[in-house]
Amino acid sequence: MAQARVGVRVADDQGSVTIEIGPVDGPSSPVGLDLEQLTKVIKLLGQARFRMVEGTPKESLDGKTLATITEPSWYIQPAQAGRSLLAFDHPDYGPVAFALPRDHVARIVRVLNAHLKMPLEQTNKLN
Repeated sequence: MAQARVGVRVADDQGSVTIEIGPVDGPSSPVGLDLEQLTKVIKLLGQARFRMVEGTPKESLDGKTLATITEPSWYIQPAQAGRSLLAFDHPDYGPVAFALPRDHVARIVRVLNAHLKMPLEQTNKLN
């Protein structure tokens, strides 16, 4: 696959972005997108990524360094069809929701209960 050059520039008024994709050593055509259009492109790219990794083993997140969002907007809905909904508004990707099976919810509750039992100064070090 040929190498590509990708660039994204947010307008000074933050009302749009310009995306430019092209060959490393050739011309490209910039495309302007508003927030709604950009969100749709992000969603489509996420769906494409999902299809690309579908069927491959899922790697554990234990010990990995991850980008952390501090105090995101979130929403929880009790179990429906045996699963609970946990949603976050990710600043990069927009709203992201997870349907978690009961055993995952139980594990999350155990970890969060252990967190609440820690002395406050120890929990502040985690943030």
